Amino acid sequence: MTGTVCLQGGGEFSLACREMDAELLGRADGPVVVTALAGEVGRDYATATTNGVRHFRELGGPEVVAAPDVREDPDGALRALRSARLIVLPGGSPSRLLAALTDTGAGQVVAELLAADGIVMGASAGAMVLCAWTVLPDRPGGLTLARGLGLVGKGDLLVLPHWSGAAGREGWLRQVPAGTTVLGLPEESGVVVQAGVLTAVGRSATTVLTDGTTDGRDLAPGQTWEQP
Repeated sequence: MTGTVCLQGGGEFSLACREMDAELLGRADGPVVVTALAGEVGRDYATATTNGVRHFRELGGPEVVAAPDVREDPDGALRALRSARLIVLPGGSPSRLLAALTDTGAGQVVAELLAADGIVMGASAGAMVLCAWTVLPDRPGGLTLARGLGLVGKGDLLVLPHWSGAAGREGWLRQVPAGTTVLGLPEESGVVVQAGVLTAVGRSATTVLTDGTTDGRDLAPGQTWEQP
């Protein structure tokens, strides 16, 4: 993939996210399209999508639109997504989002945008499913591991959102396959990934865990790390 991916840990569209989102907006050379497919069909989808549209319009986006829900209006949704140069995937249920992207053409459109040097921003669940692996904490029967879209980075990545340290995430970390790099992303923070180089953004440091460790390196905002 030649495009740019911004993985955020949650708390999206807040005041503390404005600086990193404005930077993404400055990189985009066309429309911003928000689609909150991690939410339930109906009011949940509409509310989260509207919040994202308002946020990016307040940052000065000249063309920011809400995509129809692909689960209700596939043709309209895919048409809107294909017009995007920046696609925004807010948080919610990773299981719901992964299903919506893989069971429709929406996931393919995201991949095509990145192949065309576009930008994708995913927050919380949105960040999780873009990686090679994702933990699904909301499936019947409890915590499970699944293949994500694999659209970010040079190797296997897995995001743990809402990160405040390994304590309380032991169950999630036990799910991680060998050789996977884990990104602990705090809320209102994250990384911009381009050509395998991660640059920390937002208000707090990102934690990079490798080789099954629970103590990783911290990337302060502005610092970079290149995947091996």
